[in-house]
Amino acid sequence: MRHVLSAALLLPVLFLAGCGGSAPPPAAPSEAAPRPVAAADDVLVPLFGDWGLDPAQCQQVIRISKTRFEGAENGCDIASFTDNSDGTFTAAMTCSSQGTSVDEQIRMRPVFAPTGEGVELTYLNRDNLETTLLRCAPPAAD
Repeated sequence: MRHVLSAALLLPVLFLAGCGGSAPPPAAPSEAAPRPVAAADDVLVPLFGDWGLDPAQCQQVIRISKTRFEGAENGCDIASFTDNSDGTFTAAMTCSSQGTSVDEQIRMRPVFAPTGEGVELTYLNRDNLETTLLRCAPPAAD
């Protein structure tokens, strides 16, 4: 009986040992992530315009153009836009406020919300702080 029990315990070990002790086969090479490239002007157009937190009351507007990012208390010169190949674009900027200048990067994603066209902003130099702005209506003609 002891021989049968010993064989029953030893048999699975032998089967596992027979599976080969070699290292697993190398993993198939994965596709490299697409490298960011300079964004073409035509794909940036949805990012440009006047934006606010509440499109019905656009008193504090953020204005984005190809060369400027203007806020209520600061202005930034945009050096370049990078196409991140995932529907987002990163603006490399130098911002000035109250005599201080700092380099910033903001990732922008055009979005469509129930209340209209928008842009999601992620401030990469500020712990990925996120906000969504909605397009402000153009001022009414007098």
